[in-house]
Amino acid sequence: MTDAQLPDDVFAGIRVADFAWVGVGPLVSKYLADHGAEVIRVESSVRPEPLRRAPPFVDDQPGLDNSGYYADFNSSKRCCSLNMQHPQGVELAKRLIAECDIVTESFTPKAMRAWGLTYDDLRAVRPDIIMISMPMYGSTGPWSMWQGYGHVLQAAAGISHLTHYPGEEPIGTGVAYTDFLVPHFAAAALIAALDHRQRTGEGQNIDFGQLEAALHATETMILDYTVNGREQEALGARHLDHAPHGTYQCAPRGDDDDRWIAIACTTDDEWRALAEIAGRPQWADDPRFHTRFDRLSNQDQLDALLAAWTRAQPAEQLMQTLQAAGVPAGVVQTPEDLRSDPQLAHRGHFWMLDHPAMGRRAYDGPSFRLSETPANLHKPAPLLGENNEYVWKQIAHLSDDEYVELLITGALE
Repeated sequence: MTDAQLPDDVFAGIRVADFAWVGVGPLVSKYLADHGAEVIRVESSVRPEPLRRAPPFVDDQPGLDNSGYYADFNSSKRCCSLNMQHPQGVELAKRLIAECDIVTESFTPKAMRAWGLTYDDLRAVRPDIIMISMPMYGSTGPWSMWQGYGHVLQAAAGISHLTHYPGEEPIGTGVAYTDFLVPHFAAAALIAALDHRQRTGEGQNIDFGQLEAALHATETMILDYTVNGREQEALGARHLDHAPHGTYQCAPRGDDDDRWIAIACTTDDEWRALAEIAGRPQWADDPRFHTRFDRLSNQDQLDALLAAWTRAQPAEQLMQTLQAAGVPAGVVQTPEDLRSDPQLAHRGHFWMLDHPAMGRRAYDGPSFRLSETPANLHKPAPLLGENNEYVWKQIAHLSDDEYVELLITGALE
C-alpha cells in the first residue's frame, strides 16, 4: 500500500487540518482520508493526543506510536506536530489552515476561542473554509463547557438507561459506543458542507453536538414518553414486541465454555420453526407460547426451556441450522471469531498495513462501499510528527531557515 492517491478517489484535492482528538473527530476525518482527502493530524508531544496513550499496545509496550486504538482511527492520514502553547503556535496553525479546505476539532468551545481559531477568525485566513466543531454537548448552552468521553455521553443520551437488566444498576455498553455511532452523522454534515461550497463557493460553520447525534440510538424511548407519557425501562436482551429474544449459552468449544447464541423470533412461523429444530414441536402448541402475546407474557419459562436446550448445542452449527430454517440467529462472536470470520474475509474487511513502529497489522476497512469511488486505506496511521518537513515546508511554505529555527525553539514539538 502506498501513499499515492488513486485516480478515482472522490475527495482527492481536498485538504483537512485535523485538530480533533480521541474518537469521534478522528473517525470523521478518516472517512475523507480513506476516500482520497489529504488529512493532516495536528498534534503535539507537549500534550499528546490521549488515544496515543490508550491500549491495546503492540506487545503490551506503551508508546505514543504503539497504540492499536489510535492506529485504527487514523489510517490514511499524515501528521505534523505543533506546540500551540509556543508564541508562534497560533500563527503557524493559521499558516497551515490557509492552505486547507476543512478544519476539524472536537474540544470544548473554550479551546479554539482561547487560541483565536474560531470560525470567524479562520474566515479571515481562508474565506471559504469549512469548519466542523464537535464538542460533546455543542458550542452553546449550559452544558457546552462540560467534558467527557463515550461512556459519559451514552449516559447523558439515555443509552445507559436501557442497557442493563431489570432491577439492576445502569451499566452502559462497556465501550465508548457513541464514538462509533456519532461520526456517521458528522461525516454526512461535513460532506453536505463540501457540496454546498462546490455549488456556491461559500464555506460553512458546522456546530455539531455529539449528544444530539447520540440520541438517535435510543430507538423509541423519547417518542414513547412524548406520546404516551411512559418511561421505557431496561429489558436486558429482551424486546418489547418479540419473544423469544435473548442470548443463550451453548456447548463448550474445546476449553472455551463461554459460547453463546442470540435468537430473535419476530413471527409465529419463526417460533414454530425453532420448536421443530429443537425437536419439541409441542412448544409451539403450548398455551403459554402459542402466540407472540403468550410468549411475551411467559418469557421466564420460555427462556428457561430454550437455555436448557441450547446448552448442549455447538453455537456455530446451531446458528447455521436456525438460519437455514429462516430463524434469525447469530453467534456472540469474540475478537478471535471476528478476525477469522468467513463473511468478513469474503468482503475483505480487514486491511493489512505495514506500520513503521508496530509492523504489519490489521486495520478495519470502511463500513460502506461506493461502487464508483471505493475507499482505499492509503497508508498506516502516522507516527507523531512523521510528516513535519513535508507539511511545514511544502504546504505551509516555511523556508529551510524558518523550519530549522522553529524546530530549535520548540514550536514544532
